[in-house]
Amino acid sequence: MTFQVGDKSSLVQRIRRLARERSFRQEENAYVVEGPQLVTEVIESNLEVEIVAVPDAPGQENLIVLAENAGIDCVLVNERIFKGLSSTKSPQPAIAVVGCHNSDLEDLTRSKGTLLVLDEISDPGNAGTLIRSAESFGVTGVISVGGVDLYNPKVVRASAGSLFRVPCTQMESSEVVLQALSESGYSCWATTPQEGVSPESLATETPVAVVLGSEPHGLDPTTVNACHGKLSVSTSGQAESLNVAIAGSIVLYALSRR
Repeated sequence: MTFQVGDKSSLVQRIRRLARERSFRQEENAYVVEGPQLVTEVIESNLEVEIVAVPDAPGQENLIVLAENAGIDCVLVNERIFKGLSSTKSPQPAIAVVGCHNSDLEDLTRSKGTLLVLDEISDPGNAGTLIRSAESFGVTGVISVGGVDLYNPKVVRASAGSLFRVPCTQMESSEVVLQALSESGYSCWATTPQEGVSPESLATETPVAVVLGSEPHGLDPTTVNACHGKLSVSTSGQAESLNVAIAGSIVLYALSRR
């Protein structure tokens, strides 16, 4: 069903808050997906799409038909009001409200595939890029500890749809995560600028969990010591270190080639 709503509609207010407030996303167990391409992808996924909103203007017919064929309600919003819904200054003409899809840590460890642990990654662009790289290089799950909300609109955009397909979970304690991984037969490897083995030469018969730390400070020494070992990406030139998304992507690529 397709219908129109006004600025004071509770639905409009809800979408606006979901795009801006982490606590509200957690309370509602929902988040927003922005842009025609990503909205199309999420409609075609197996995820729970609650509703699709588009500006009340020409050019939206295909997306409206796609939503209706999938049994999803579509709302038409005045163009001026629609611009205020988005989390960006230049909004794209489509927004979907999607139910959060957190995986259980136990389910992730059952896969026995490579896992990626994001420890206090605060930049949404880096977090989203790493989820995208995780899908590209065969990682079977992503565990975020602290840091940015994985359902932040900037993370969703940077993941380029990979968030819809890669099982993810959000935890509060790296100590709890590392202990659970170890008990499940995983070897955990801390990424550090120096002193680690190169990921392509990593020799282990156990499933691997790669642990990446925050951009400014890296991993806490306690976390590093709790891991089985260290991984480092060798560089040349005078750059002190690599951006965490670049370093993490290189590590995941190298592990996928072993």
